[in-house]
Order: sequence, then C-alpha cells, then structure tokens
Amino acid sequence: MKGYIYLLESPNCLRPYLGSTVDIFSREKEHNQGLTKSTCGKGPWKIKRFWEFEDIKQARQIEYKIKKIKVKLTELSVENFIKQTISN
Repeated sequence: MKGYIYLLESPNCLRPYLGSTVDIFSREKEHNQGLTKSTCGKGPWKIKRFWEFEDIKQARQIEYKIKKIKVKLTELSVENFIKQTISN
C-alpha cells in the first residue's frame, strides 16, 4: 500500500503542518473535523502538496527525519529533503 507525506496550510495558522498517511483526502477531512490534536482549532486546512512513497513505513521515516531537523516547512524545503534522502 502506498504511503504519502502531505503539507497542509491554513489561513488561521502561521506554520504549515507536515504529516504522513495512506489516504490523503480522508486525513485532510480528519484535520478539518478537529480530530487531530496538533491541528485542532487552527483550520480550515487545505493540502498544499503531497509526495507518494512505496509504503507508509518509508513515508513515516522521512516525515520523522524532516521534523527532527526542524527545517522550515515549505514545499521547496520538503521536496529538497526528500530528494536528498532518497538519493542516499
């Protein structure tokens, strides 16, 4: 089963949110319904960009690495980190 990393943005929140899932659009609904603690009350959220991976394990490993280095979350920074990680 494919895995995805997604980047959400909201006009009510200064920082975008990065997450991983197997179903992007269901996950976006969960964020907008307030079912995710870290994004609750900060929506409405909209998917800005997503990246597809072989499986959810790979997506979660890369998501963890991105969050660990505390890079500013932009489409470009996430894209560059993913390219760099996959090529190594």
